Amino acid sequence: MKASRQVYDSVAADVADAARGMLDRAAAVAPEQVIAERRAFEMLCAAYFSDPERALAPSAGARRGGPLGFGMPDAQQLLTPVFLAAASAVGTYLGERAVGASRGLLRRVFTPSSAGASAEEGARGSGSEGEAEEPVETVRLAPEQWREVRRIVTHTLMHRGGMSRDRAELMAAAVVGDGLAGQTPR
Repeated sequence: MKASRQVYDSVAADVADAARGMLDRAAAVAPEQVIAERRAFEMLCAAYFSDPERALAPSAGARRGGPLGFGMPDAQQLLTPVFLAAASAVGTYLGERAVGASRGLLRRVFTPSSAGASAEEGARGSGSEGEAEEPVETVRLAPEQWREVRRIVTHTLMHRGGMSRDRAELMAAAVVGDGLAGQTPR
């Protein structure tokens, strides 16, 4: 069982799993940052779940500061807390629409197989060694729902993560996918 499932309630565990999936997908556009954040993922989750507003708030004097940001001039905000906020917002959206409201839907939205990735990529997912992987169902959302999920992710990356529109759209394309949103890939 993943550590996030041992520490958090089921909703928070699903948000953490979805954020982990988002982080894994973000490796296509920010590989070095993702590698570094994977090592600190559980710590970043704990900080976020203890106080989301504080975890995402920029600190005075640091360009991209806050407790989960780097204070160096050209460094970027950490992706994990922003993906946790985005996963939470997507979960709220899906819950309000009762879109196949089964437990774990949020987590499955961001698994590799939802984007049509290979079974090998899914096997390399976030499960620990010796642990049987859960069968992954493909999430079926209408194109307008995928577009809304992508809009939520883009908005969160811009407003909570301080990314430029271009960077946020590139990251959202990696995380949600252009094809899933019914848009032509760039």
